Amino acid sequence: MDIFDRPDLDNLLKTQAGPCVSVFLPTERAGREVQQNPIRLKNLLREAEQRLSDLGVRGVDSITKPAHDLEADSSFWRHQGDGLALFLAPDFAESYTLPVAFEDLVVVADHFHLKPLLPMMSSRDHFYVLGLSQKYVKLFRGGRYSVGEVRLSGVPASLRDALQYDDREPSLQSHGGGGARAIFHGQGLGKDDPKDDIKRYFRLIDAGLHEILKDERAPLVLAGVDYLLPLYREVTEYPHVMAEGVVGSPERVSTDELHARAWEIVTPLFDKDSETAKARYLAVADTPTGTADVKRAIRAAHQGRVDTLFVAIGKHLWGTWDEVTEAIHIHDTPEAGDVDLLDAAAAQAWLRGGTVFAVAPDEVPGDGHLAAVLRY
Repeated sequence: MDIFDRPDLDNLLKTQAGPCVSVFLPTERAGREVQQNPIRLKNLLREAEQRLSDLGVRGVDSITKPAHDLEADSSFWRHQGDGLALFLAPDFAESYTLPVAFEDLVVVADHFHLKPLLPMMSSRDHFYVLGLSQKYVKLFRGGRYSVGEVRLSGVPASLRDALQYDDREPSLQSHGGGGARAIFHGQGLGKDDPKDDIKRYFRLIDAGLHEILKDERAPLVLAGVDYLLPLYREVTEYPHVMAEGVVGSPERVSTDELHARAWEIVTPLFDKDSETAKARYLAVADTPTGTADVKRAIRAAHQGRVDTLFVAIGKHLWGTWDEVTEAIHIHDTPEAGDVDLLDAAAAQAWLRGGTVFAVAPDEVPGDGHLAAVLRY
């Protein structure tokens, strides 16, 4: 499972050397249906190639080749989530395995199509689960329907690994100060109270997770036997760890059960956050720090002034948006070069640290396509 984060979005937004091909498909994780994944991708790529040819694009094969190379990559297909997103352009190719069951979709335009990624930007649609034991460490990213494992690096796989690592470097001390994170080495692991060993093991895990979670505000649910969870909460520097956890041995819990139990924990938080944000918008809707005007919201988002944004899933507002001049033109029907301005607002707000709620149209406060609370 991949993490789709702000730098990834920034990378896609900056790639405007069209034609840009966006491909989305649902993927199976297990069973005989897994064999359909590369077949589905192949069929969608054929559709993309036909559209490129119809547009008179030269070098079609070179654009789609990186995606075709995945068709026979058995290792790639063994590590799937619920959906796969691919973005192709001349001299550009990116793929993301994500916990979103996309519908089959191919879009060829002069920019990448981002609408299906809105759930990845939404503050109420994703969370993390950290499975912990003395012999097991796994991080999962979850959404409304599933969780998928996130690949970890620089993290000890077990308490034994942490002990062996620190035994090799017994003289090093913790360092870091001011705003820096402390990095722990040594201290003679294994020679103190077992709880101290476990805490040091957890500190190493927490330091390894920092690169993944440093820009996140998503809730983190801990999964493990009951005596371990408070020890991790005691040492973690991540500020969004849930007070309630999934209690039990994480190795013995299926991913479906893990998702169901974690979703029960985070749902009340998501609902509370959404209702609080709606109340904030309604309180400022008729003031300079509230707006339902798409043009104003996009400009404010690009300037880093959007604190909270509600945007309707399934709705489109077509037009053009020039980041340099900030000129915006809205069209009744899509025209060549148009973007979905609702996507643009969400992308700009999320990219600059705003909180985005991608919701059903009837959940947008004020009954518009979007609603924004501005910082100033």
